[in-house]
Amino acid sequence: MVKKWKDNGYWISKHYYWQSMVYVLYNAIKYRSLTFFSACNPALSFGGMLADDKTEAYNIIPKVYLPLMFLYDHKVDLQIQIDQHGLEFPVIVKPNMGYKGFAVRECRNLSELEAYIYRLELIDKEWLIQEYIDKKCEYSIMYYCLPGTNNYGVTSICKKEYPCIAGDGKSTISQLIDQYENAFVNKDYIKKKWESKRNEVPKKGNEIQLHHIGNYSRGSKFHSQMNENDEYISTAMHNVFNRKKEIYFCRLDIKADSLDEVRNGNFKIIEINGAKSEPLHIYDSEYGFWNRIRAVRKHWKLMTNIVDKRRKIGNYQFPGNIEGLRSLLAVKRGVKIVPN
Repeated sequence: MVKKWKDNGYWISKHYYWQSMVYVLYNAIKYRSLTFFSACNPALSFGGMLADDKTEAYNIIPKVYLPLMFLYDHKVDLQIQIDQHGLEFPVIVKPNMGYKGFAVRECRNLSELEAYIYRLELIDKEWLIQEYIDKKCEYSIMYYCLPGTNNYGVTSICKKEYPCIAGDGKSTISQLIDQYENAFVNKDYIKKKWESKRNEVPKKGNEIQLHHIGNYSRGSKFHSQMNENDEYISTAMHNVFNRKKEIYFCRLDIKADSLDEVRNGNFKIIEINGAKSEPLHIYDSEYGFWNRIRAVRKHWKLMTNIVDKRRKIGNYQFPGNIEGLRSLLAVKRGVKIVPN
């Protein structure tokens, strides 16, 4: 816990959570609804704030932008399913309903996948098996569009740095993992992944990437790319969405070789996050405290502006409060029983 208190990212996360709770409570009173945010993305259940159904979100996106994937069927042989959907190893396994990278796992071969799936079958959840996209970079980009207008843009661009250790010629891989500085990294998970090589001593300067999943719970670091924001990136994001599908506020996690490739539309969307999305550039350690305050305020002001405009252009009814609370509790229960 002491290390967490010293970690900048830990405090950014806590700050974002509590500042957001103030906005949620204020707007819940203003709109007389605990599910007001649903109007940000009518095409998603609860706007993507509570019940985060990944297949529901993926079905909105043109397939050209998506990795190959399928919902695992325990009644059909695993290798047959992989062949039928054209996947090759490594693959990514993730819960169809989940958040913050819980239970997301990279499996490098069939035996790893079968072992993990065996554990997952003990849990009453749906699981996605997804193509691993071998691109140099992973970005998180927040997109918005004001309903009934052609006013759209991007409010956050963040590049993810996967956890990496550098050999000193003396320390073992296990020791280097212990020295890795990030309060959110699940070191037990990382050590299990590298168990067979835990006592190896990397040469001085030799860098080892611990895994390829870009989120805080796996120890990734985030770097703001807001200086690269321009109309070409905004247009590339806008082109993803069919205007008949009502998505007005979301964060896309994408893989591409560079931001120029993103501008040209050459990228794959590996994750879509709705109304609960955080503007991840605020996690950049170089981003100032007051800049974070302003970014979060802008984030929520934009969200409520979208809610207001969506309600004006159509007879939109917020989902019931009881229904929303049930959905939230169901997601929370699901996350608690997911294995590491």
